[in-house]
Amino acid sequence: MSSKLDFRRLRYFAAVCELGSFSKASEFLNVAQSALSQHVATLEEDLGVQLLVRQPRGVSRTEAGDRLHAHARGVLHALEQAELDVLSLARAAVGPVMVGFNYTAMEAIGLPFIRRVAATLTEVKLRVIEAHSEIMHEWMLSGQADLALTLVPPGDDRLEAVPLLDEELVCLGTREMIGDGGPIDLAEVLRLPLIMPGRTAVLQALASDAGVRRAIADKVYLEIESAIPLKRAVSAGLGVTVQSAALAGDEIARGELVARPVVNPSMGRTLFLVSSRIKTASRAVVEARRLMVDVVREAHASGRWPGRWRDSYLETR
Repeated sequence: MSSKLDFRRLRYFAAVCELGSFSKASEFLNVAQSALSQHVATLEEDLGVQLLVRQPRGVSRTEAGDRLHAHARGVLHALEQAELDVLSLARAAVGPVMVGFNYTAMEAIGLPFIRRVAATLTEVKLRVIEAHSEIMHEWMLSGQADLALTLVPPGDDRLEAVPLLDEELVCLGTREMIGDGGPIDLAEVLRLPLIMPGRTAVLQALASDAGVRRAIADKVYLEIESAIPLKRAVSAGLGVTVQSAALAGDEIARGELVARPVVNPSMGRTLFLVSSRIKTASRAVVEARRLMVDVVREAHASGRWPGRWRDSYLETR
């Protein structure tokens, strides 16, 4: 397989996919269009599958092309990281780092983390992506992300998930809808108009008990996948949601939303720092990992991310 999937062919194929045509890829790579087309055709012949559909105004990927492109990006990124990792031994952390955040993490520590990286890792090119936990696990496995903060352990031996923080879940709503302060029974929450993300994995992160998950799912009247529109809907009095208080720290501080711990049963989840067991981390990734832990720890210590810090986690490697 190594002779079929060499670096040059993968790079050419990825460029055609991302630029949408052989002509644009030819100009970008400074390679003759005929040679580019031949390399991709040879790749298709060697693999025995059609990767691209040639059209009058460009190309589109087949299902096989989609899969190979995802792998190609991971392979090309790994090769780039390998080169930079060797070079970085003689200088500061340098090169690309791709970090994935779940929606709560992005709201709680996204901006502080970006600022910390920009201030201390000046030669690192940071890319931040936001998605549900299970999608980030896929990105990690395909090499499209180097680190991720997720709320569900990956369940794949190729990934390491280190627990950082145990957080309790709260009912978020306006004061007019849920009142002030103390704990609120889940049964009372379920009598209110409930707004939640729709993915099954989100509910799995909210409650380990299948009966509780079904009870919540049955009462959801509005599904919103993105954190910002979800918070806006709740702030507008359209309903309540069950989430981490860290998701709405600013809104709680301004008095727009109230956070009441959910009880009977109480609900909680764990924040995991996910990294690859099979890919050697560059110095840039190692340093970014250390900063990420520092920023989460500081958010917890300041009260911005309530919960119980995992004392077993000492230092990022």
